[in-house]
Amino acid sequence: MSKPLPPVPTLKVSERFSDEIQILPPSSQFDIEEPPDPTKRSKKGWPFRLAFFALATVAFASALDATSLSVALPIIAKELGGTTLESFCAGVSFLLTSILFQPVHTALSDIFGRKQILYCCIVLFGVGSLIIGFSRDMKTLIAGRAVQGVGGGGLEALSEIILTDITTLAERPLYLGILSFVWAAGSAFGPLIGGMFAELVSWRWIAWINLPILIFPVVLVPLFLRLKTIPESLRTKFAKVDWIGIALFIPGLTLFALAITWAGSLYRWTSAGTVVPLVFGILLLIAFGVYEGYSKTPLLPYWLFTVPTRWGALLGAFLHGLVLYTVVFYVPIYFEGSLGLEPISGAITALPLSVGVSISAVATAFAIEYIRRYTWAAWSGWLLSTVGMGLFILYDSHTSVPDRVGLQVVAALGLGILFPGLGIPVQAASDELQAGIAMGTFVFARQLGAVIGVALGSGIFANKFAAEIKNVNLPGPLKGLADGYAAISMIPTLKTLDLPRVEKLVSLTCTPMQQEPYGSP
Repeated sequence: MSKPLPPVPTLKVSERFSDEIQILPPSSQFDIEEPPDPTKRSKKGWPFRLAFFALATVAFASALDATSLSVALPIIAKELGGTTLESFCAGVSFLLTSILFQPVHTALSDIFGRKQILYCCIVLFGVGSLIIGFSRDMKTLIAGRAVQGVGGGGLEALSEIILTDITTLAERPLYLGILSFVWAAGSAFGPLIGGMFAELVSWRWIAWINLPILIFPVVLVPLFLRLKTIPESLRTKFAKVDWIGIALFIPGLTLFALAITWAGSLYRWTSAGTVVPLVFGILLLIAFGVYEGYSKTPLLPYWLFTVPTRWGALLGAFLHGLVLYTVVFYVPIYFEGSLGLEPISGAITALPLSVGVSISAVATAFAIEYIRRYTWAAWSGWLLSTVGMGLFILYDSHTSVPDRVGLQVVAALGLGILFPGLGIPVQAASDELQAGIAMGTFVFARQLGAVIGVALGSGIFANKFAAEIKNVNLPGPLKGLADGYAAISMIPTLKTLDLPRVEKLVSLTCTPMQQEPYGSP
């Protein structure tokens, strides 16, 4: 039976947060009034709406950049001389640094203030975009993506955390649903927007377009988002930072993610290049987990995992990110490599996925808001997602247009339902003092799944392609495909050749893509 949304106590002042909602009279610049009954919605004025629009904008920018580069990777790799591994690293580096710093941003925002950390993230995101836009080789582009990810992770997490700060539990299903729709739309439409820039203008505009987008939050946040900071000395604030936890978490997760990223492509799974960083990464993460139990201001507090509903939703968020990003990242590459489509055509062919995810996310949010129950969304979302992922095995180089469209719909509906279907239980299982960090951890879990999914996917693709290509006698222009190392950069070349073997190579591209939904090497 579906579980109703429980009432929660009114927001209390606590030293845990350095930001508290400032309750101002209706004539003030930020009109937020705590309703007498926290289970009811309060009237929101234009200042709140503009502040919410600013939060939605930063969430959209972060989600857009997480996926918009994938469809342009063949063009970028060819122009900059990138290998298959470097191409995948361009995607993974954003996600990796995003999850590395999300818990850090969440913890620092508790200490230094939400808006201060939000501004820092906007600056980092903008600087990373500039580096990407002016890069002349793959290493510079990867570095820019990494810097961009440091800021992007904070933008995504803080948008949901701040929204939690300025709404009650009764209001959150609606506003979190809208924010989930924005996030889903940014993630799902990223390949289409990236494809349009890559084919019609320049792939560099995938990065440059962020600068005008960021103007909105830069202007609106200081004008309409009013959060009160508890006065403390800078020394006191720095003393609260979990420096040891950060020192264990960042290198531990970095080593772990890098090991599974290059395993099977740059190094074998059994080689020292994979085993050593993997083992050290796991050991550091274990040490981090043990230390967090003793830290006074932990990055990931133990209480997050004491309530079954909450840790179940966090596990679901991890799996959701793993599945969603794998599909969004690799389906456009399949359409380009296996069907010979241009970036825009490939992204348009993936529109059923984009539109389906976005529509089902916002529709589910309104449904939960109306019936005041949420467990049905999690169950139905996972059922549809599981069936939909299984249908992707039917894709090959001869898939008809109706099948290309129809096979995406079931997975899209399920993945969209899970956006609010998993986020709202986290809120329902947390009181007002826990809601902010619980929401930040929820975003972290989803992005962690994304990194693992894309990283494992790159290994599956490289391994399967390399295994199949050994049986093909390659002509001169395609010698670079001999070990699968340049598979991504050679996709544009395949479209220009009129060779009997091209049909065989196109079918080979389907082989690793058919393995992606199952994650099996």
